Amino acid sequence: MTTSPTDASPVRIHAANLDDPIELDAVRDLLAAFHREEDGHETPWSVREGLGSHLRRRADFVLLASRDEVAVGVLIAQRTLASFTALDSCNIHDVFVAEEARGTGVARRLMAACEAHARALGCGKLTLEVNADNLGARGLYRSLGFDVPEETGPSGSTFFARKPLD
Repeated sequence: MTTSPTDASPVRIHAANLDDPIELDAVRDLLAAFHREEDGHETPWSVREGLGSHLRRRADFVLLASRDEVAVGVLIAQRTLASFTALDSCNIHDVFVAEEARGTGVARRLMAACEAHARALGCGKLTLEVNADNLGARGLYRSLGFDVPEETGPSGSTFFARKPLD
């Protein structure tokens, strides 16, 4: 991510092609930035190198958001068993938007694309976890129909949230 996207440019959301080295590097770079932001550590080389095969095996889809050909967001999702409904659930495992693109609707667009993918896969609900301290994400998810609690939890705690796909 050597250039900075402009807020006026349109955002393109698409399913990442993990066999394309450029797209895989974009996913790796965004997840490394997420890792640095979350716990202040660099992603080890071995993790970066193994990420493509791990995602190919475990993720049902990886979405990339780009603006002016610069990757600015990523979302990783996987289907899980929902035994009460006999419909799969789609768990949103990671959502990250680069700092320079925050507040421009990228996360909202990633979430909408995720919902469309989940519906196409026949999923009956979306699920996610969100840090109790992440008020911005909690507000976004609530505005999208997830059952995220209003109250705050202990610092460092995590909320589980879901959204039915009727």
